Amino acid sequence: MRAAAIFVAFFLLFTCASIAVPVPMFPGNMISALLKIPPSGYARYFEAVTNGLMYGFITWIVFFLINKRIDKAFSPNSNGLHEKKKEI
Repeated sequence: MRAAAIFVAFFLLFTCASIAVPVPMFPGNMISALLKIPPSGYARYFEAVTNGLMYGFITWIVFFLINKRIDKAFSPNSNGLHEKKKEI
């Protein structure tokens, strides 16, 4: 559930940032060029949603991998936790 909240938060953040900043960002500007979308009022929003999806997904993947590594380090079957208990 936390991963979904992370994705939604960063999707909204990057989508709004792409709309607010008039500088074309990768990959939104590349996707609209490849699909040959004419530079109308809607192309800007298409690029913003594309950027939001891409960067939200990347952030979600990073969060998922870090969360998985932390859970593995603190699981009872992990050697890292048992070694720390032996030291104490």
